[in-house]
Amino acid sequence: MSILQNHRKAFARLIMRCLVDRQLASRNVAHPLHIVLPRWDAKLGDAIVSSFFFREARKLGARVTVLTVPELANIHRLDFGVDRVITVASTPTLTSLGPLVRELGSVDVFVHLVGRIQPLEMLFIRLLKPARVYSLDDALQCVSGKLGEATAQLNVVERYTRVLLDLGATQINRDYIVPLPDRQGGNTVAHILVNPYASRPDKSLGFARALSLVRALANAWPQLHIGILCSPASRVEALQLEHAIARCNVRTLVELDTPRAVAGAIEQSRVVVSVDTAIVHMAAGLKAALVAIYPASNSFNPWLPPLSPQIRVVFSGQKPTESPPPGRKNMNEFTNVDVIKPVAELLQESIAATLVVDAQIVSGLGVATGTLARQLPMISRSFPEVAACHPGTLNLQLSRPLRLIHPHHRSAPLAWTPSGRTREVFDLLRVQLEFDHLAHRVPAWLYVAHGSPHRQNPMLHEVIATRLELNGAKRCRMHLPAHAVDLA
Repeated sequence: MSILQNHRKAFARLIMRCLVDRQLASRNVAHPLHIVLPRWDAKLGDAIVSSFFFREARKLGARVTVLTVPELANIHRLDFGVDRVITVASTPTLTSLGPLVRELGSVDVFVHLVGRIQPLEMLFIRLLKPARVYSLDDALQCVSGKLGEATAQLNVVERYTRVLLDLGATQINRDYIVPLPDRQGGNTVAHILVNPYASRPDKSLGFARALSLVRALANAWPQLHIGILCSPASRVEALQLEHAIARCNVRTLVELDTPRAVAGAIEQSRVVVSVDTAIVHMAAGLKAALVAIYPASNSFNPWLPPLSPQIRVVFSGQKPTESPPPGRKNMNEFTNVDVIKPVAELLQESIAATLVVDAQIVSGLGVATGTLARQLPMISRSFPEVAACHPGTLNLQLSRPLRLIHPHHRSAPLAWTPSGRTREVFDLLRVQLEFDHLAHRVPAWLYVAHGSPHRQNPMLHEVIATRLELNGAKRCRMHLPAHAVDLA
């Protein structure tokens, strides 16, 4: 986008703020609530990530209306169970706002959690007169539920969860809703699905990068069928890719021409490899084994897939010397090994035996919060999946002695102490924690600090995870891969 266009957008925003941005008039909300959510960005991935919101809003007895483009109308109506879907243009016009406001009637809650509120959307809110507006755009007076700064380090799912909690929800199921075909075929379409394509060329793999990666996967697993996913827009390039790879176990899946068909193939596959697009969120929602390729960034990315033992994220480096235009990505700065290694892990773990060990939650030494705050940034440089973990450990007294023999990651000796004179090695193993008060297992990592006194006691172990709501729980069960540990 040119500098002149940026100035024009900034000026239009300033003018509209002066003309229509006002604090909402105080009024009581109706029961049941009428919630309106604009989804006119036409992005399937965003719709999948927010799909759980509609199911959980129904549990509150709320009536939900979604404003979306025709392409996404049926998935909201038939699969997400939205009460009312109004189809709109991808970019609402000034003349369309009045009729839309009259059609909506009284609105209690307006939820806008995608970027900043645009000038025409400000006018729309002023005409709509909702009782509450939830948005990331903290600067606007009309936003009563200001979630920008408050959720800056939370992913998109947690942002929608904050709205639900504020509306009175208690136990929230965050599982995505992914539409599947009515009947699955008997044969697996492909063992490994590879999606090199996103909505923009800069978010997709370049042809040479995709060629090298898929060929390496085909060479590594000649006994497995590898399918290349594509859309109508990328079909020609995908067929050229298949022809250039010239392997009998590689095929472009041109017959998968709907989101339902793709979801069915994902569910039957053993591993999915995809750049950042809707395929990532569909695979995460179906709890498929997934290797997601994202651009590296110095800032927090709220669209990363959720932490899970079945998900790995590979980051493509962004060369500072290239100075790409703002917002443009470079998806080609990773090696084949960066992807093949996690694919191999997932293929192994999908058939590996799992152990379950009972554990009692006990008090620790009281020093982990300070030490992990320094250790985690260092560990996550080579093992980025733990970057979002809470800087504190959960201490578990196990029912059986356990020794970690095959960690998923062993760090280099890290000089994490303030003096820098002491170096320590850390082992991490992907596990899952099961609590009686939670509906789903929680992804976590067995954390073994080689210099810790805990290492001398095989009954006592430390676990790290994102911040947990223990609700006073005293016990849990730990699920871990059998090949990785030795139980006495």
